[in-house]
Amino acid sequence: MAGEAITFQIDMREVVQLMDAVPAMRGIVEEEIDNAMSESGMLLTTMVSARTPVNFGILRSSIQFPTGFEVRGRPASVLEGLTAAGKMQLSGTSPNVYANYVEFGRRPGKWPPEGPIQLWVMRKFGLSGQALQDTTFLVRRKIGQRGTKGAYMFKRAWNEGGKRKVEKIWRDVPVKAVKRFPEVVR
Repeated sequence: MAGEAITFQIDMREVVQLMDAVPAMRGIVEEEIDNAMSESGMLLTTMVSARTPVNFGILRSSIQFPTGFEVRGRPASVLEGLTAAGKMQLSGTSPNVYANYVEFGRRPGKWPPEGPIQLWVMRKFGLSGQALQDTTFLVRRKIGQRGTKGAYMFKRAWNEGGKRKVEKIWRDVPVKAVKRFPEVVR
């Protein structure tokens, strides 16, 4: 099932105006932007990880935030982020392909690949040999017939406070920069 993209835009005009009005603050503002970028990424990574279903914790431990934001337009004038994209893709998230299926679920009609399901059956039930083969077949068939429901850990993290917290982080950028400015002037 293709998920709906979770996108957001932070209005950075105030920050750009601050840098233009007081060029001596540019370095401080850029540091605060970098800090906000890291803080946003760590926050969202933590929130998504906490909502990720756990079997052995492999998917949960793989949730990361390597690149999920990009700056467009004038330097820092608009910040756009993508936390979970539709069409079975995720950005700034787990490198594991199955993260897509855990997030968005899977429509019935097509059997999943054997390898990942076999690995899951081995880990979940500790099976081997013919029992492993038979159980893998049954699980694949059931998924093919019924599909799976999505866990929507990215969407839930965003809707359950992620958006509000990220917006606050970015609202605080100019405030933190102004508070730090006197130490640079001295």
